[in-house]
Amino acid sequence: MIQYDTDGTTLFYIDANGKKFSEDRPYSEMLVIMDAQQQAIRENAATLQSYSEALSRVQGPLDAGQGPANPTAPPKPLQKIVSDTGVVSFAPFDPPLADLVIPKTTPSQVNTADTGLTTYDMVLRMYQKMFPDA
Repeated sequence: MIQYDTDGTTLFYIDANGKKFSEDRPYSEMLVIMDAQQQAIRENAATLQSYSEALSRVQGPLDAGQGPANPTAPPKPLQKIVSDTGVVSFAPFDPPLADLVIPKTTPSQVNTADTGLTTYDMVLRMYQKMFPDA
């Protein structure tokens, strides 16, 4: 990523081999590329926020047991990358974006809606066993 050097005026970038470049391009061209890189960072943040909100709109009802039978996750967007030479490319986000998690339901989870009555019945039966004449 293109950035300012310690003097606060010189722009530079480090290539894949670790070599520092600062004088191979005109200042204005490097400044334009740096602005494009910073804009890509802002766009990626907005894209990530939008995807997270769309996923939560689907995931929330599923977690509450109210979702559709066959939920569909929103499509995963790609991350915009601007290289130090100004080439724009798109790649999957790193770290990867969250996936839709479909909760597993077991018979015991399905039949636990009336736990208060079940607890009352158990306490009542214990009381009747302990005090049969009552």
